[in-house]
Amino acid sequence: MRVRAFSAIVVFLVFGGLASGQSYHVRVDSETNLRDANRLDGSIVETIPAGTVLPVINWAADWLKVVRGRRRLWMADWVNYTLVEFSEDADPNTAMPATIDTQFHGESCCAVEWLCENERTRVSASWAFRFGRCHVETAYLKPDYRVYNCCFLGRPCYGDRAWRKGFTGFQNYQCKVRTVEITGSDEFIHRMHQAFAMLKHRAPVWYAYAISGLDSITEIPESYPIGVHVRSRQFQEHASALHFDAPGEARIVWMASVLAHEACHVHLYEAKVFRTTDTSAAEEKLCTEVQLSVADIIDPTDYFNDHLQTLIDNIHNPEYQWW
Repeated sequence: MRVRAFSAIVVFLVFGGLASGQSYHVRVDSETNLRDANRLDGSIVETIPAGTVLPVINWAADWLKVVRGRRRLWMADWVNYTLVEFSEDADPNTAMPATIDTQFHGESCCAVEWLCENERTRVSASWAFRFGRCHVETAYLKPDYRVYNCCFLGRPCYGDRAWRKGFTGFQNYQCKVRTVEITGSDEFIHRMHQAFAMLKHRAPVWYAYAISGLDSITEIPESYPIGVHVRSRQFQEHASALHFDAPGEARIVWMASVLAHEACHVHLYEAKVFRTTDTSAAEEKLCTEVQLSVADIIDPTDYFNDHLQTLIDNIHNPEYQWW
């Protein structure tokens, strides 16, 4: 369970290519085909033996682009291989010291909108993140921020073909949009609906992220701890969280960003980015940075944005830790 005194967050990741100075290699664990195109009907250029180490230079859908001699070829990323770290003074026979989930420190499309149900998908999602292929950033480059694809609304989409189908499905009203069960007083339910409506109208991609991460929201007594139960996907909140003194729409903006924050913890847990149900400074910082991004999209002049930035800047200071 994530418990907070001041809550905030969702996960807005910065996409890009491989970080400067890093080199990622794979060691194939069985005989593997290298092809001239990233598809199964591509011509087999070479079949390499188990134990071969290859530099990875790109990714596309379920394929890795690798270097073999002077050629650039494609290898399916569902074959048996081990991710290795390789440099002049590194042993290419030694695997990276952490699993694919932790080695990239949360840099995985699983932490955004991908639904990662098996190891093959998690590996693909990690490479997709490294090469900027999670799709969320592309949506936010559009000035109107519209949801235009079922993949933003809970459909599992693992590659470009699935995203094309998601777009067609959206155009034909075929998306199955989830709802979140809200229980409590009439006013509590009304305020939560206001927060979801604000997200849907002003930041619909993050609205989709929030509703796909939460199954229920429950009003609880003031003496009970608040937060999200990541396993049951249940967010528990006090009514007082909707009644503090703030100007204009600030209270609703805050709660809208909190919904994204709590959904973030669920998404990170289910993506196995963080492997325990106990929160950490790294996780809270990640989610708080997202909450700030969400609040900025909804209202760049929001009353609480400076406060959120202060929390991020002091995340390792015990005086600022709310969890």
